[in-house]
Amino acid sequence: MHELKNDLPVLAFTAAATLRAWLVENHATSQGIWLRIYKRSSGVESVTFEEVLDAGLCFGWSESMRRKGDAESYLQRFAPRRRAGTASKRNMEHVERLIKEKQMTPAGFKALGIEPD
Repeated sequence: MHELKNDLPVLAFTAAATLRAWLVENHATSQGIWLRIYKRSSGVESVTFEEVLDAGLCFGWSESMRRKGDAESYLQRFAPRRRAGTASKRNMEHVERLIKEKQMTPAGFKALGIEPD
């Protein structure tokens, strides 16, 4: 059983690939999660905020509220985007790179209001 916060599971991923694999399986059905992201100083292997941002853009998910976790980590709310076309200029720069890297998924394009080439 996973730890819960505000009725959402708290999950930790050791690498971007494991987060992406979770999104492949769950992006269309999950209401969201709280990601436990470990601080670099903790020495615990963890996804980084930038990796979370990229994975979210690829699958149409967004990071939002950040909450204190414990001495070694923080919690980042991560859930499907509510409206298409709400990404910031900075995020769209990430999307341009992710498109070139062929990492974007149909769900990511749709959530961002982008027509894939």
